[in-house]
This record gives sequence, structure tokens and C-alpha cells, in this order.
Amino acid sequence: MFLSSEMRELGALRETVTARLRQAGFLSVMFEDLGGRDEDAERAYLEGVARSDIYVGVLADRYGTMLANGRSPTHAEYLEARQRGKRISFWLHREAANRQGHAADFAQEVQTFHTTGSYRDADDLADRLLERLAEIGADDEAPWIKIGDVCLRASRFRDEGGSVIINAEVRDVGVSRALEAMRTDTWGRLSTVPIATSERAGEATVESVVNEIRSASVREVELTAGVAWGEGRGGSLEASFNGLSPDDQVGVGLRVGLLGESLPRQISHGFESMIDTTDPLAPLDGLVLTAAVEEAVGRLLLAERLLAPGKASYIDRFALGPSHVGHRRLELVYVEPRRYANVEPGIRRIEGVRRVR
Repeated sequence: MFLSSEMRELGALRETVTARLRQAGFLSVMFEDLGGRDEDAERAYLEGVARSDIYVGVLADRYGTMLANGRSPTHAEYLEARQRGKRISFWLHREAANRQGHAADFAQEVQTFHTTGSYRDADDLADRLLERLAEIGADDEAPWIKIGDVCLRASRFRDEGGSVIINAEVRDVGVSRALEAMRTDTWGRLSTVPIATSERAGEATVESVVNEIRSASVREVELTAGVAWGEGRGGSLEASFNGLSPDDQVGVGLRVGLLGESLPRQISHGFESMIDTTDPLAPLDGLVLTAAVEEAVGRLLLAERLLAPGKASYIDRFALGPSHVGHRRLELVYVEPRRYANVEPGIRRIEGVRRVR
């Protein structure tokens, strides 16, 4: 992980937290550890962020020295982590009365996309950070899968191209019953349901569901299915109209559904039905989920919308910020379908404010 903060104000804190993290077995790196390199300092610390798995940001009162780009090193490191889709854990000192103007603006920017933690001192930060890192580790070890209407964490996911095997510890009876309902029916017919991971989506034909009861509250489920993944090459019936390419139409529909924007003026006279303006994140409305779970499941819903029908090659980045006065910041970056071998697909970015429903 890369530990990022203003160095002069938080030097002692950086040393204490880094020592605690290393004692716990983490490879924690700071800018100070990147000395002896040929490249300039700015390039060195940005490459330090690039090589890390997790970015840990800490902010107290000081913003830091301005670089030529108009930002402090900590701010530049944070933006590099966001750009590269790193896992981010950001912490703000509880006493913000003396926080500088630029530091206050930076804190507000971070809180737009992340639920920040607070800390009192170095030991308090180390304790809280170790708890958060354990949560992040659990998320990474147990990837989220959506099959049919069920979203679950898989303890093991094996993809053999044309088939998948999903193993999961299930603690919810409703989830267990929903998976059992995907078994072959009395006439021997197989269930075909949507399937999505954070990287792929398509259709699964469920071949077997084995449910082993390990205790009163835990069931070990193994689901085996044939699968046809979306290929990310677009549809054969796609067509442009009124100056909007098929990729433009997908982007417009997502902006309407996700952000509540209006359709462009050129879409009229019965063409509205040609664009899917439904909200792919609508199934999350009304659910009480942690921010990390909501973002993970939201990515599955977007994969189902974009990757299964070949509307995108892959999702590069998705972020859903915490609620602020009934609104949330949303960022989605995806790559268009690869229709031609000699033409690189474009990158689409959707960013804006989503109203909390």
C-alpha cells in the first residue's frame, strides 16, 4: 500500500502508522522509501502509487507545497490512485477548525466519492486503518457474483470458458432457496439466467446446485453452469440515426437513467423507444447496504447492462460516492465495443450527480 500525507505536519504519524502496518505484515511504502532513483520526485511518487494495490490518504490541517500543476503531492497522489482505479482508504483528522482553505477544498473533493474515516492520533489511525484493511482484504478474497436475481460473495469462482463453478458460504436462507430454485425442474429442463462478475457478463445455464448444511446458519453451496459470455463486439442490428452512433445511443441512455438528464433534442418523432433509458442501478433503491457492497453490486448491474449484450468491451472504473443532501456523485468509465480489428475502441466517461431515490 502507498501511504500519502503532508510530510512536515504528519511526519511522526507516518512513521508510527507505517511501523504498525509493517508489523501486521503489510508492505507499506511512503515517498521517503523511494529515494535513490534517477527520475524526478514527482514521477517517483506517482509511480509508487501506480505500483501499489491500496492508496491510504491522510489529511490534517496543512494542504502541502504546491507543485507546478497547482496541486500538493498528496492531492496529486490521490488523483493518480483514482485514475488507476486503486482501492482508496482516506482519513481526516477529527479537529478541522484550523484546516487550510486548499486542504478544506481537498477534503470536500475526497468526500464526494469516498466515505472518509476520522482519527484522533497516530495509534488511533493505525487501529482503525487495520480494521479497514481487513474489510478490503475480505472484499478482494471473496469476489461478488450475480446469478439470476441473487448477488453473493464467492469463496471460489472457477471460469473454464464455456462453464463456471461457483462456491459460496451462504448465511441467508432466502439466498439459499433462490439458488436451489435454479436446479433442473421435474421435466429435466435447465434454468437459463443472467450472470455477471465485475469483469464479464452473459447467460448461464445452471446444471447443478449442491447445498451442504454445515451448521444452523451456514450452508456451503456449489453451483455449476454452462456460460456464454458477452463478446463486447456490438450487435448486428445496431444502426445510427439523427447523427447518433450506436455508442452515442448507449451513452445517452445511461446518462438519462443514471443521472436523470433529458434526451437530446434530435431524439424525437418516435425514436425515443430506440434508446434504453432505464436506470441500471434502480434495484439498489431502498436497500440498506454498506458503501463498499453497494458499489460492488452496482458494478455487477452495470456489467449486466453493458457487457452481456456487447454494448461495451469492459468497465474500466465505477465509483458511487456517499449521499450529500440527497445527491451522490457517480463516475463510470467504460470502453466501447471492438467492432473492427484495426480500429481501437473509444473510451466513454459518464460523471455527474445522481439523485438519491
